[in-house]
Amino acid sequence: MKACFILATLLATPAFAASVVMTGGDGFGASSFNSAGSWDSSAAPTAGNDYANNGFLLRTPNATNASFTFAGDSLTISGSASFSGVNNEALMWKGSGTGAVITVGNLIVNGGQLRHGQGDGDSFTLAGNISVGPTGMGVAAQGGFDIASAISGNSSITVMANGSGSTARMVTFSSPSSTFNGNLSLNNVQSLATFADDAVFNFLIGSAGVNNSISGTGVLSLNGDFILDLTGAGTTLGDSWQLVDNATLAETYGSTFTVAGFTDNGDDTWSSGIYQFDEATGLLSVVPEPSVALLGGLGMLGMLRRRRA
Repeated sequence: MKACFILATLLATPAFAASVVMTGGDGFGASSFNSAGSWDSSAAPTAGNDYANNGFLLRTPNATNASFTFAGDSLTISGSASFSGVNNEALMWKGSGTGAVITVGNLIVNGGQLRHGQGDGDSFTLAGNISVGPTGMGVAAQGGFDIASAISGNSSITVMANGSGSTARMVTFSSPSSTFNGNLSLNNVQSLATFADDAVFNFLIGSAGVNNSISGTGVLSLNGDFILDLTGAGTTLGDSWQLVDNATLAETYGSTFTVAGFTDNGDDTWSSGIYQFDEATGLLSVVPEPSVALLGGLGMLGMLRRRRA
């Protein structure tokens, strides 16, 4: 009876997740994404375990129009946070075609890169969830790369040079559920990125001049939504925040672009109470209350009419 009790207790005790790491990078034609590959467990990823590339290159399977889902509880892609050029501290898609979806439910990127490693005519979608760690995330594309994953974190995302400037090498952010409120940088004139319709980018606004921003030297198309957290924002007339640094960034605002909760003034500006965002300058500013300005204008008009009378 005692032995049965001990056995039942052992069976009822939950198993702890194992931390599994790569011991080397995936070579050409190899993939550890869904096989034993280079994992120190000598087994393919499974639910209940957490996996990390350990600074090595993790390739997806090389297949045409094929979708794959990572089986582990989490996948961490770490690296040296070197985003000036592509390196092998990365998760790299090596499929082909245009229909692949790679899903990682809990992808943590801390100093590593996400890479599209095929050609201009190949594209894929990354789905799931991404948490950007303190040392940031690099993104590089040699073809169409749609990041549909909801992104969280508050450090930095760098869209890197694509190697040719080809418009086919576009990085698209398409999630309407992202909460990321760190900095986004396009670090080269060959860097191409777009926010799709309904995709969001979040800004955390503090005292004057304190905010996260979008900057760089690449080409950016804004067709989604800006969400501004004004909870701690300054309220002094003249306070301003550079949300989009257009000094060097080549940005355009599409017809579906909106600033959530703001009114479209029809002249490329958006207003909410004392705050106004100007697409032409990328600047958010504290301006006089619209109602006060309107009343002041009506008062002046009344005075002029009385003088004429």
